[in-house]
Amino acid sequence: MKLAVLSAAGNCFAVLDAMRTAPPADPAGLARELCADRDSRLFQAALRGGLAPPAGRALDGLLVVLAPNGDADCRMVIHNADGSRPEACGNGLRCVARFAREQGLADSDIVRVETDAGPRRVELLREAGEPRRARAWMGHARVLALRERLPLGGESLEATLVDVGNPHCVLFVEDERTVPVARLGAALERHPRFPAHTNVEFVARRDGRLAVRVWERGVGETAACGTGACAAAVAAAALELERLPVEVVLPGGCLAVGLDAGEVLLEGPCLRHAEGEWTPAATRRGNER
Repeated sequence: MKLAVLSAAGNCFAVLDAMRTAPPADPAGLARELCADRDSRLFQAALRGGLAPPAGRALDGLLVVLAPNGDADCRMVIHNADGSRPEACGNGLRCVARFAREQGLADSDIVRVETDAGPRRVELLREAGEPRRARAWMGHARVLALRERLPLGGESLEATLVDVGNPHCVLFVEDERTVPVARLGAALERHPRFPAHTNVEFVARRDGRLAVRVWERGVGETAACGTGACAAAVAAAALELERLPVEVVLPGGCLAVGLDAGEVLLEGPCLRHAEGEWTPAATRRGNER
């Protein structure tokens, strides 16, 4: 199976062209296997190509590029490391746009991508001829609740709830670096308030920027999250803590979030690390016998 490995602000993905080849029979299972497989030649090549993988796994998810249903260049389906299927992924969207352009699936640097959250437009931004950055129109965000109190284990946490095509629970804290993200993120992801589960952002204001750590639904803590950066910025603006555009600093890198005619605009890197054949671990072991 031929795959590419790309990353965006620290989020790491395998990308599969299912427009010119048959889509996988079990994409959720494939995502789980790919994200756990740190021994493949493809993953090792990606490391040599500068990939900085997430702690404890090889990748954050699988991006399947499919033929569009409507007037777009391609369609994107995401599967997280646990196989779950989120509606949106801002960092994955930029990676798919770069992949589609470089594979000849799009004929300009403005790439139109269908997603489960609706159609999205991405503009590739070239540096020395290479599309190392991209600007994505992420749709209209909806603030569902301001300063809502969420009971959790005997305490009460104040959260702002934002929908950016997928759900987010944003908490403003003094210092995101000291927050027990694993404990609080896992508990809030599955809080009774969120029957379909939610992404969780822990946000601090520092030096005119937003410093964010993200607990991603179906993945755990990640180095970055594009929709999480959008949700954090929208929440800060709704609470009159910051004005857009604003820079969002995540452990994996920086993203810029602004507005264009009411639509959330997300800009950041999209890097390609490797491309080649991937063989399942069980097949590799069988061939070694």
